[in-house]
Amino acid sequence: MSSLGQWQTLFVDEVAGEGLYLHSPELGEVFLPAEQAPDEIERGDSLSVFVYLDSMGHPTATRTKPRAQVGDFALLQVKQVNNIGAFLDWGLEKDLLVPFNEQKPRMQPERSYLVKLYLDNASKRICASSNLNKFVGRAKPDYKSGDQVEIIVAAKTDLGFKVIVDELHWGLIFHNRVHRNLFVGQRMNAYVQQCREDGKVDILLEAPGMAKIDPIKQQILDALNTKGGILPLGDKSTPEAIKRQFGTSKANFKKAIGGLFKDGLIDIEATQIKLKTRP
Repeated sequence: MSSLGQWQTLFVDEVAGEGLYLHSPELGEVFLPAEQAPDEIERGDSLSVFVYLDSMGHPTATRTKPRAQVGDFALLQVKQVNNIGAFLDWGLEKDLLVPFNEQKPRMQPERSYLVKLYLDNASKRICASSNLNKFVGRAKPDYKSGDQVEIIVAAKTDLGFKVIVDELHWGLIFHNRVHRNLFVGQRMNAYVQQCREDGKVDILLEAPGMAKIDPIKQQILDALNTKGGILPLGDKSTPEAIKRQFGTSKANFKKAIGGLFKDGLIDIEATQIKLKTRP
């Protein structure tokens, strides 16, 4: 596997006025410009660098960490579009190319898109693609209900939020299961509700069943302790008010405060809850 487009450790082969010449087992000589070199460096020392191709196609290193590397999904902004393709700001001096045939949809300047970084086999250039179906949904998911996964929010749809599950599978969070603000490019842990026959995965933001209640109970206790022991939320509070405060549904909130009441920790009223005072 090529080390192009990867953050890695290389060793110094030569120290020169114009910069450092580093050795890469896969790429051979890699140049690090003098302005990127540390003040005190000697032959044989190691450096953590990111390796890419300069405008002449030569392997070049930088100590500036990009926003993403080859293999990553990232939300990046378009700086310009010309007759070659779109160029994204990924935190380096040389912008990241998205060829026209890798743009779905066609990209516009100053807009941000979720892309996958890859190494083009023909040109050996680091590129990006917003045609995510090339990389996602190629393997059949094998999860059980309740399995924890990592998701990346990919798009908002009529049904809910389309997500990438473990960087491999397409998933969906239905609108009625969303109780917090989500945005494209956001990464978080989530839970499998079910795997569908079409190869997609239904996703929950909270663990299914009672497993999700304990974290909500702790959130409520923490909020009570910071608010003097009283919160203006109770059995009759609106779902919207509960969602704003705790990012969960009213049903889960009621299960949580019911558990805290049974534990003898709170009193519940129509529009507020209180920490019980200890004798």
